[in-house]
Amino acid sequence: MSALAGLQVLVTRPEPQAGRWAQQLQALGAVPLVAPMMTLEAVSEPEAREAIKACIMDFDLYQKAIFVSQNAVAHAFDWLDHYWPQLPMGVEYYGVGERTARALAEEEVEVTAWQSRGAMNSEALLEAPELQNVAEQRIVIFRGVGGRGLLGQALRERGARVDYCELYERRCPEDAVERLRRALAPRPTTRLIVALHSAETLDNYHQTRGQLAEESDALAQAPLLVPGERVAQRARTLGYHRVLVAENATDPSMLEALEAASQDPILFQTDGTRYRD
Repeated sequence: MSALAGLQVLVTRPEPQAGRWAQQLQALGAVPLVAPMMTLEAVSEPEAREAIKACIMDFDLYQKAIFVSQNAVAHAFDWLDHYWPQLPMGVEYYGVGERTARALAEEEVEVTAWQSRGAMNSEALLEAPELQNVAEQRIVIFRGVGGRGLLGQALRERGARVDYCELYERRCPEDAVERLRRALAPRPTTRLIVALHSAETLDNYHQTRGQLAEESDALAQAPLLVPGERVAQRARTLGYHRVLVAENATDPSMLEALEAASQDPILFQTDGTRYRD
């Protein structure tokens, strides 16, 4: 029997990732409760779209292009395919994480650097040898609006000229409360874990949970599963004490943490005698 058999997992990722991950969980015996706490929408403001167009039109002037996520790849290539039927030569492609690298490979570009193991974040990518000596190079970073500034700041300190191309906006779904209420309709058991793949998803979940009444009680003792210590610290700041920390937000890391949690006989006790950090 799978270690996840019978474990309820609240899936909060945006679609289509939520559906794919729910299928994986179900195949392993878990019971996914799907309630996306984030949507990704292409920027729509004329000024913002003109900024994207200007960046795309200058794509041949960059030596390096960094994509922070699969979503950044998808949105960027919607633009690139339109204005560059044949991509310019001489651009090096970088991805944050294995799935981002795979998404780039599906666009038939050669990926210069990414991480297959360990941390799936900007800090890890910045350790790539190819990003050490970048003085006077032009680098474009494809991301969502208002993403982390670490990559750009670090590369500028190394002498690079960095532009951000912000392609999409992350939003809390307008019907988030109803989504969460529907997901919890089967009446959660005491073996429930809330999986949150990012700090923004955590914030959206926290805000949404605060608008529930009876359903909020079912979530009160549910441990949170988050990727990395940075998100875990944010969860503790918001008042959550049962926090499980996966190495990163990749499916293998999150599943590994879930399997370890499912075998903990004390984690799901509700008497408050112990919590996990």
